[in-house]
Amino acid sequence: MPRKRFPEDVRARKRGEILDGAMAVFERDGGLKGLSFRKLAAEMQLSYSAPYRYFADKNELVNALRARAYRWIEREMLDAIDGVAAPEKRLELLAAAYIRSGMRRPQRYALMFFNLNDADVARRSLELKAAKRDALDVCTRTIAAGQASGDLPQTMDPLTAAHLFWIGAHGLVSLQVAGQFVMGRSIEILVPALIGTLRVGMEHYKAPQAQNETQEENPDGRRRPAS
Repeated sequence: MPRKRFPEDVRARKRGEILDGAMAVFERDGGLKGLSFRKLAAEMQLSYSAPYRYFADKNELVNALRARAYRWIEREMLDAIDGVAAPEKRLELLAAAYIRSGMRRPQRYALMFFNLNDADVARRSLELKAAKRDALDVCTRTIAAGQASGDLPQTMDPLTAAHLFWIGAHGLVSLQVAGQFVMGRSIEILVPALIGTLRVGMEHYKAPQAQNETQEENPDGRRRPAS
């Protein structure tokens, strides 16, 4: 007898509940090594086969968890800048929220950057791609708005500037979590310095000719110049 299929809204809710349970196991039991479908089913008091109705294998489950982690950091940043208009202040608050969130939940933060054995699964995941894009877009939109208002230099495109912001913020989280700030500088000192350096760099930036060409991404993840 065919298995009964849930309506899409019910299926989405149940899938979300399984992801909530998987995230709890992941953060509590030591990351990927502590996460299994069997442990997840026991955690949620489900049959062993129940998670397989929503995720074909562990790689697919983990990519959905990665998307959730990006959605989490996106929400943390959006909440931090809510009601703030000044672009540089917004960037400082974005960096502070990003770093604070990564320090508070290092397992979840690290989940965003895992490399899985089957990289094709990640490349095919539209859910993960959208979550990554939207998280970075919080910063990209802030920079673009600052450029449009004349508060930020226009010599660097917003997406490139947002990537540099992300690189700097990620570096600060990694160093803080690893306990490497032992030379007399702290997050509180370095975040404003990071934003100020980014602004000065934007003012004096000249894009190499090759970077001025628009590029597209092939389905296989490689990049090519647009025609």
